[in-house]
Amino acid sequence: GGVGDEPPEPLHTRARTIGTVKYWRDDKGYGAIASEATAPWDIWCHFSAIDMVGFKSLVPGEAVTVDYYRANQESFRYLAERVQRISREVDTTESSSDAE
Repeated sequence: GGVGDEPPEPLHTRARTIGTVKYWRDDKGYGAIASEATAPWDIWCHFSAIDMVGFKSLVPGEAVTVDYYRANQESFRYLAERVQRISREVDTTESSSDAE
């Protein structure tokens, strides 16, 4: 036991952060995303949460935006709800307006 067995947020708390893909298994269709916001825990990610066209897959080491929530799944304490690649180009439209 001890400090750090459970994150401080209540279950089902939603948040958004920027994380780094820690590993990805195409054969299983899931992986894990590390982020400062959830450290020392990683965010479990199923391929269905990835917001992209075509074959949904992530590359270890790439930066992504993650909408996630607090949940207990095996050793994981956070689950990804929506994952988007961070575009390499500078997107000036996002900061100036709140349009979805």
